[in-house]
Amino acid sequence: MFCFQDASEDNGIHVPFIIGIQTPSQLRTMVSLGENGAIPMDATFDTNDVKFHLFTLMVFDAHRTGMPVAWIITSRQTCDDLVEWLIPLKTKLLRK
Repeated sequence: MFCFQDASEDNGIHVPFIIGIQTPSQLRTMVSLGENGAIPMDATFDTNDVKFHLFTLMVFDAHRTGMPVAWIITSRQTCDDLVEWLIPLKTKLLRK
């Protein structure tokens, strides 16, 4: 897990639930195959009844086979919310 934020209220402002999941193997794959800067991201965008959004980050090998390298589950998908988990992921990558 590279990011976790429990849903809460902070001075009347809703703070969304966010969890970012990445295995050590996925991190190694992301570093080795994502170094050209292309790391596509896809999301479910309201395709489930629980109102949580699933984001998948992928990289592609030399045969153009996609491999998931991280998953993020969140209760909201605004630009600010994306930054809440992209920054910890970037920090994790830079430490690698």
